[in-house]
Amino acid sequence: MKNLLLACSITCAVCTTQPADAYERLNLPNMGEPADQVMSPRQEKALGRGFMRQIRQHLKLVDDIELNEFIQRTGENLLASRYDIDPTDFTFFVVENPGINAFAIPGGFIGINSGLIMAASNEAEVASVMAHEIAHVLQRHIARLYASQGNSSFKAAATILAAILLSQQSPEAGQAALLTGLAASQQSAINFTRTHEYEADRIGIQLLSEAGYNPRSMVDFFEVLRRRTSLSGPEQLEFLRTHPLTSNRISEARNNSARLNNPTGKQDSVEFQLQQMKLKVLHSNDPRGLAKALKSGHISNSESARLYGRITLLLNAGEAEKSKPLVGKLLKLQGNSAAAKLLAARVAQESGDPARAERLYSDVIDFQPDNYAATEQYLNLLGIQGRADRATRVIRSYLRNTRQPAPGVFRKYASVLKLKGQKVASHEAMADYFLLLDEDVEAVAQLEIALRATEQDSNEESRIAARIMETRKRLRGTF
Repeated sequence: MKNLLLACSITCAVCTTQPADAYERLNLPNMGEPADQVMSPRQEKALGRGFMRQIRQHLKLVDDIELNEFIQRTGENLLASRYDIDPTDFTFFVVENPGINAFAIPGGFIGINSGLIMAASNEAEVASVMAHEIAHVLQRHIARLYASQGNSSFKAAATILAAILLSQQSPEAGQAALLTGLAASQQSAINFTRTHEYEADRIGIQLLSEAGYNPRSMVDFFEVLRRRTSLSGPEQLEFLRTHPLTSNRISEARNNSARLNNPTGKQDSVEFQLQQMKLKVLHSNDPRGLAKALKSGHISNSESARLYGRITLLLNAGEAEKSKPLVGKLLKLQGNSAAAKLLAARVAQESGDPARAERLYSDVIDFQPDNYAATEQYLNLLGIQGRADRATRVIRSYLRNTRQPAPGVFRKYASVLKLKGQKVASHEAMADYFLLLDEDVEAVAQLEIALRATEQDSNEESRIAARIMETRKRLRGTF
């Protein structure tokens, strides 16, 4: 069961609702009783949290904070026009995998392969894929697929879907699952999911337009996929196995984008170019060859991106001092870019100039107090210097200014509080860290340690005891 659920999480697309005016604009079916009877939104979220625990254990995720923040902001921007959705309820993350693919799982968790980001020509193309996956969630495609199987058992439906999706990746494994009675009709279910692709395209194009992107970007990315297919064959493109691409689908997407044509819509940004370059460095098997190609201008049309790549390669090679002239050029071109400043701060820190690094970190945080990449790097510097009080103020400022704190900030906070001798608060911070990762068992364990360290019959003891009860209740409600 565990492995089947993991297979489902890796390959599927998914779950919430669309306002009435959007149905009229896009001619989409209204979501009704069948899907709701099979799986409630609360169950979808619980299932998604379970999948995410499996994903964190079994998939290698890109842990670069800047890139993940960029992807999260892009996703939230695509959802900004949805008055019935809190964009921060969605979680976007990057899987370290060179294959071109993206997927959504129940509860609004959307993953994008690093290979897809590298293959895209610009930011709008990546946004188009994200919009498509968001649309799967908004249309509750997983719940509808469950309902189509005629099985009202939530756990049984999850197992059936996992078997069907497993068969898309491995026919042999899928056949074995089907033979054991886990799925009733493989082909009808797959056809059902293919009709979802058309819906997801139409809604995705609408989301792109409303977020200020050129809606034609989805068609542009389809063309990228078609070109790659002609070179490598469809079996090499993972995205096309889970998102079948036909001439009719491309034609319909082209017609829908033409209706919402916005030739002045956003196509690209320097921030995307820098983050994309970072991934190219991360995945490079030949750093020296990449450095030469960047220096000669053979990679990327953006001078800023090329400089960013060369500096990152030098840092990775432990040659921060050699990168200083390049940092000066990058800041001259992109002096207002948070990504450029943070890279310059890393160079300063690693070349023995912590004062300059601190000024650069402070510059970014003053302008973007919710920037966790800057906060985290600054906290690393303060940790090396043993400046616990300053670190506490930086963390509290970040928490005041963000709607969706990064889990890592609570781990940092726990370390700072431990250094200051605040044992109870330190374990509470670790509990908050685990709660944000949906690791409720570990969260309870941390709260119990904190409880034992409190003064008997104190307000603090009562408060932490209440948190333990609340967390255990949430744990019992988790799928």
